[in-house]
Amino acid sequence: MVKCQKIKETLSVMVNASLDVDDFDTNQEGNIEISQEGFQKMCVLLLKRVKNTLNAALHNSNFNANKINKVLHVGGGSRMPMIKELLRNMFPEAEHCIEEHPDEVVAIGAAYYAYSLPSDS
Repeated sequence: MVKCQKIKETLSVMVNASLDVDDFDTNQEGNIEISQEGFQKMCVLLLKRVKNTLNAALHNSNFNANKINKVLHVGGGSRMPMIKELLRNMFPEAEHCIEEHPDEVVAIGAAYYAYSLPSDS
């Protein structure tokens, strides 16, 4: 999983990445090459699920995508060009705020949320 995570991160900033096969099977040798375009093709169904989830959230909240004026890109997935493109296409009128450390923003948000929860004591 760590090696696959590294490939995903590499493909967020480079056009190609490779995986050494013998890292997973010592009986085989060679590299598996993957391109950013190939990775995007593998993720088509996942991107559809993300888009459907966003559309459902907009529908349930009675918001129109054109009325959203700011989109905060957080979490590791927000580094991926295909996620950035999806969000820009869905919210073309919005300001897109892309943090340098999107994982930290998630942690900060979780801390604020935890602080706001009522305590049992």
